[in-house]
Amino acid sequence: MKKLIVTSMVLICTNLVFSADSSEKGVPTSPLTKYSGGIGVGAMMSRNNELQELSNKFFRLTFMNSVYLREHFGLFFDVDWFAPGPNFGAYLGFDYNFTTTDFRPFLGLGGGANYFDKTSEFGKNIGPSFTAHAGFNLDLNETIQVRARVPYIVTVNENVDQAVGLEIGIMFSDRFRRVKKLDYNK
Repeated sequence: MKKLIVTSMVLICTNLVFSADSSEKGVPTSPLTKYSGGIGVGAMMSRNNELQELSNKFFRLTFMNSVYLREHFGLFFDVDWFAPGPNFGAYLGFDYNFTTTDFRPFLGLGGGANYFDKTSEFGKNIGPSFTAHAGFNLDLNETIQVRARVPYIVTVNENVDQAVGLEIGIMFSDRFRRVKKLDYNK
């Protein structure tokens, strides 16, 4: 009986010493590493006749970049190449993650510019571009994530080019992405 009482007292004291500090409850946290980057591939389908004359389907190669901002918000910066031909784009925008678990579905909106090589006149091929996408991030481990998304792109050039597609990529981050620090000054 004495052993049971002594063991119980040791467990209670250990729990009191190593329990979470109640003064930290409700204090915002952020990861030590906020950046992730990687590469993605996919396909885009033309949604308007003028872009279909260049190609009905495009192969898409994307250099993906993501920066953690808040618990559910992230900033993305993507640089794209659409094949066939010298067709390029770049976007900057925000993603909203619905969860903070290893599987994070998200919605995103962004803006940038696209160039489609359709005519010999440079000014008619380039224009401001807007993207909306839905997808998910899946953490494979602390440093590797898989990102899948369905983007819809509208480029405001002479023809208002539109495309929709599917993209799958792999992103890498530092091993301290899941390590959280307390932000007392927020």
